[in-house]
Amino acid sequence: YGQIVDALLFALRYPRSKQLILRRTFPELEKSLIRTALALYPREIFSFNSSTHTGKFKNGSCIDFGYCATENDVYQYQSAEYDVVRFDELTHFTEAQYLYLISRVRGANDFPKQIKSSTNPGGVGHSWVKERFVDPSPPGVPFAADNRMRRVFIPSLLQDNGFLTRSDPDYRSRLEALPERERRALLYGDWNIFEGQYFTEFRRELHVIEPFEIPRGWRRYRTLDYGLDRLA
Repeated sequence: YGQIVDALLFALRYPRSKQLILRRTFPELEKSLIRTALALYPREIFSFNSSTHTGKFKNGSCIDFGYCATENDVYQYQSAEYDVVRFDELTHFTEAQYLYLISRVRGANDFPKQIKSSTNPGGVGHSWVKERFVDPSPPGVPFAADNRMRRVFIPSLLQDNGFLTRSDPDYRSRLEALPERERRALLYGDWNIFEGQYFTEFRRELHVIEPFEIPRGWRRYRTLDYGLDRLA
């Protein structure tokens, strides 16, 4: 909903702007983003072409609803230009897909050029998304990596969604009934999960502290894990 509403506001503020909203597969796209846009956007100012998956506004702005099921699907946007590219469920995409598609954010107009993504922890892209957005800076603090585009990670939990918690108060109970890994991802937005994790009890808020100068009198321990390659 956030992506769809934000896309609407951008389209109305910048006439003749162009946006691309992506899901990994077309069924996901059709059952979520397209359905939500058709339900929310006023018909007086918005029309949708189901054959091209393109929505157009009366002020000339347009939104393409796209998908990238395979690595090579990114090339269907090879000559496209967009002011904003939006990824829904970013961790479903590979890093190669993401990096290529952000190159489609370009144009000679003076509109803001943005990439906006929404996602849950987990999925094929969990590690690279965490490394790119979550680890480098505290939540809500923008940063620039290698003097390139500024990034910011804005976490959001279930209790932040007042619309959902008011209309469906039992949703939290259904999330709490999930297996631990899925519950930590979907209910608590925990990015410290990954396949094959040995210490599943690890919690950043519990087991990580701010750096400090270690007193000289403290005993220090060092360990080394040789791994399986050292077995006879």
